[in-house]
Amino acid sequence: MAVASPHFRVERIAPGVHAAIASDTGYGLCNSGIVDLGGASVVFDSMLTPMAGRHLARAAERLTGAAPTWVVNSHYHGDHIWGNSSFPVSHVVSARRVREAVLERSQRQLDACRKEFPGELSRIDRPDSGIDARDRPQVKAWFRGVVRSPASLRIVPPEVTFERELRLEGRRRSLHLYTYGGGHSPSDVVAYLPEERVLFTGDLVMNGYHPSMGDGYPSEWIRILGELRTLRIEHLLPGHGPLGDRGSLETNLRYHRDVRAAVVRARKARGGSRRRMSIPIPAAYESLRFRMMWRDNVARVDRELRDGARTG
Repeated sequence: MAVASPHFRVERIAPGVHAAIASDTGYGLCNSGIVDLGGASVVFDSMLTPMAGRHLARAAERLTGAAPTWVVNSHYHGDHIWGNSSFPVSHVVSARRVREAVLERSQRQLDACRKEFPGELSRIDRPDSGIDARDRPQVKAWFRGVVRSPASLRIVPPEVTFERELRLEGRRRSLHLYTYGGGHSPSDVVAYLPEERVLFTGDLVMNGYHPSMGDGYPSEWIRILGELRTLRIEHLLPGHGPLGDRGSLETNLRYHRDVRAAVVRARKARGGSRRRMSIPIPAAYESLRFRMMWRDNVARVDRELRDGARTG
């Protein structure tokens, strides 16, 4: 079934399982999953804006025959939850710690973005911009989406929570929700379809992008990726980028280990924090998008090594 939106394109993963892959120029930013459970349906991550969220809700209804029963939030970051208000008849579900983070941080994050993004938009095309030219269309859409979201935007936190695991059951299949603690954020949730061997990862896995470690816990992230390796995976929907597979998980794990190894080497060289911040992007990751994340990733790993790993 054709579903058109300027914010995403829909791709079929398996019978009753679809991905909404965010477009570079739309106001969705993150990827979303749509699952027909049989008698109930699920949207995994509601995208950045109410505008994209409304399109996503309509797409889910067209694909499954009914408004989504559940909206799952993988973590509290705005590009994954600010579309929640576009699903008024759906129940929002996530880990308990995700709800706590939404209540504690999300409004503050939204207010800061609304304040900062107009200025960022005015500077993004300057010669001294820190945003790579290849990434500017997507970053502009990200910033414009927030700026153009209605002032009445209401942040909707998860109303149904769980501690470690929850199954959303339907007549045809069940969706397994897991949290292994916090890696990319204070708490991250993944969704798994064991029969179809499909995994939705949120931002724990990226495909073709640098991950964002600035709000995360690098050593715990490595542990969580190791936990995900125990699942039987053929299809993987990352938080950002095209559909992947088990190899995407392995690539992300290698990235995290390589960043850590590079920082450890730099610390042993005793060059000081300024020298560590100048660690170049390894050749293996030169082609990844969102290069602006690299320095923050190095800084976050350096800080964790200095202060000691936090247990997620």
